[in-house]
Parts: sequence; C-alpha cells; structure tokens
Amino acid sequence: MKPNLNPARDHGAIDAILSSEEELIPSSGFVAATMERVREEAATPEPIPFPWLRALPGIVVLAGVLGWCGTELVRAGIASTRGISSAQMHWPPAAGPQLQTVGWVAMALGIAAVSWLVSRRLAGGSGLL
Repeated sequence: MKPNLNPARDHGAIDAILSSEEELIPSSGFVAATMERVREEAATPEPIPFPWLRALPGIVVLAGVLGWCGTELVRAGIASTRGISSAQMHWPPAAGPQLQTVGWVAMALGIAAVSWLVSRRLAGGSGLL
C-alpha cells in the first residue's frame, strides 16, 4: 500500500486522533518533586573556575620546553643521517637568516596569542578558557 504523501488530506485524520485522546494530568507528587529539584539546582553554588592566570606561565614554559626538545630532536636526526654526533653539529652560516626569521615569526605569534588572551580576559568571561 502506498503511503499518502499529501499533507493536506492528513490534517483531518490527525485532528480526529488528537481530539479523541484524553488530557494528560501529572501525578499528585510530580509537580512538588520537580519544583524541589529545581530549587536544589538553583541553590547549588557554581563550580570553582580553573585558575588560568596561575597556569599560564607553566603552559608557556611547557610549550617552550617542548619546542626546544622538538628542535633538538630534529637536529639529532639530521646529524645522525649525516654521520655527525650532535655535540659536533653546528648550523651552517647560510641558515642564520632563516632561523632568525623563524624566531621573529614565533615571537609575533606569541605576542598575538597573549594580546588576544588579555583582551578576552578584559572583555569578560567568554567561556572559552
């Protein structure tokens, strides 16, 4: 049997079904129990916010250490492929300008991130952090 796809014809049948149903009435203790739970929820204190300002220096130091470890890992990998020990390895003079550029970009990204965090902090609680 093919279902009726015309919604205009189904309104009469739906109205008849809905009008024939009896009204739902909550049990006697339902409203009181629900209101008691609502009052309990309203009375609970808000959770203690995480101290991001105290954690921020540790996060910055951790990011620096991980960056340094990654750099040393790459240096050791390059040195091992060339057969040089990591203690003897030096950056070639031509790599100086590229490394300086990387340092400036990293510093700019760090300053942008810090300024964004400070502006969000001054603007009020965003729920982001």
